[in-house]
Amino acid sequence: MLERLDVYSALGLSRGCSEEEVRRSYRKLALKTHPDKEKGTESEFLAIGFSYRVLSDRKLRALYDRRDMDFSASKADLIESFDINEALAIFDHFFGTSNPFAAVSEGVESLFDSEADKRKPKPSQRIEIELPCTLEEIYNSISKNIEVPKQRVNSDGQVENYTKTYRIQAEPSWISGTKLKFDKEPDDLTGDVIFTVQIEPHAVFEIENFSLKMKQEVSLCDSLTGFVIPIQMPDGRKLNVAIEEVIDPSFCKIIKGEGLLDKERNIRGDLIITFHIHFPKKLLPIQRDLLQLALRLPQELTNANNIQTRLLSTAMKLPPNLAETERQKVEAVNNLLVKRDEQPPPE
Repeated sequence: MLERLDVYSALGLSRGCSEEEVRRSYRKLALKTHPDKEKGTESEFLAIGFSYRVLSDRKLRALYDRRDMDFSASKADLIESFDINEALAIFDHFFGTSNPFAAVSEGVESLFDSEADKRKPKPSQRIEIELPCTLEEIYNSISKNIEVPKQRVNSDGQVENYTKTYRIQAEPSWISGTKLKFDKEPDDLTGDVIFTVQIEPHAVFEIENFSLKMKQEVSLCDSLTGFVIPIQMPDGRKLNVAIEEVIDPSFCKIIKGEGLLDKERNIRGDLIITFHIHFPKKLLPIQRDLLQLALRLPQELTNANNIQTRLLSTAMKLPPNLAETERQKVEAVNNLLVKRDEQPPPE
């Protein structure tokens, strides 16, 4: 019987079937035709075992498919040595037990699944990759391509290396530590791919929760009198932030809605500006006098019509390139004040 056997027909398969289909068909038919089964027959069991022996061996299968002369010799040797004991040995090796019928039907299924799983290449551990991003990339939702080396089983059942390109679009809600998971493909031997976002240090801004924080250097004069900060934002906009408050070391300026996106609250964080005040190392006498006058301004000098207030205001506005007539007038006023302050001669 084995001499004329079509091994594909015996297992109910076509010539293009996969190795997994061969195993599944053998599992089903071997359990059905086993001599220990009520309707099992030794002849059918031999045919099923012989067919599986040929189709589970890649070299023998290839020779059989080509009807090569070498297979005729191999087949003759196989037929001569193949008997019920050989068929039972294949059965025992396949299921991992000589008596799978001692288990309930669910147990038999699990025996097959366990054996099939053993034959499959085991998936690797998940791949964890650090994803460096600039602040500009996440602020502007820039896309980037990341290539990851992986492995898969090809149509011939062989393991092959390949490279998968992941196109990732950054989001303004990302912060360092944000994880992005990509599930593995069905034929993939490598596990899931996990990207962990790592935002690179920025020259101007630091990220604090979802807010952008920056430090501004400021002179003592500007900290008291006010100034404007030109700020280049990560999206290319230029913000001119006017500082009108008196700045002390604990002061910070908050610009609402200029930070990163907080998805949970659906709002953007803030732009937070802190200040480092530079104090002068020394002052000229005239600078000390003017500071004392400014910071200890007498009540009468708060009146804009006061003659001293007007003189001080005029003096502060005098340009260095006065005309000669203007210079003479200023000198005259100055001499008048000097004479007024001179001590009268003794009588």
